[in-house]
Amino acid sequence: MRKDAPGFTLVELLIALAVLALLLGLALPGFRDVIERQRTATALHLVSAQFAQARNTAIMRRTPVTVCPSRGDGRCRTDADWSQGWLMYRDPTGGSQPRTPGDVLAEQHRPTHASVRIQSSAGRPRIRFQPDGRSGGTNLTVRICIAGSVRGEVVVNNVGRVRSARPRTPTPCA
Repeated sequence: MRKDAPGFTLVELLIALAVLALLLGLALPGFRDVIERQRTATALHLVSAQFAQARNTAIMRRTPVTVCPSRGDGRCRTDADWSQGWLMYRDPTGGSQPRTPGDVLAEQHRPTHASVRIQSSAGRPRIRFQPDGRSGGTNLTVRICIAGSVRGEVVVNNVGRVRSARPRTPTPCA
């Protein structure tokens, strides 16, 4: 009497693979959304935390502190692209760059995934907190963009209050 060998037949294996492929096809689009939401949340948290830290540092040290987009070499970019990171530096004179390397208090390099673009509002490439915590001028809005649409914003008002928000409907990144 011959005993059947344990295992799967070729037909059973092909059916199992087809079911697995179908389930993956249904799950991947939802998983992509989860990843994008997590990347947005990470970027919102990092930017908000840096602005809050800069404000707190200005108050505690009783000296103006500026946060600007970084070139990666201890200097500020002149455009509004924060995607490569940012600098926080002591800024008693109101200059657009740190005066000495010792003025740099913190530098964040490439804070998020390459698909995330971080940009500030036009005409406001940096923010300067006064010793009393205020940030003069107009509100600063930093947008978190993924796949060409705004997924979140960090806003700093003139009083220095930092808040973050997510749009209810996707809007194009300008």
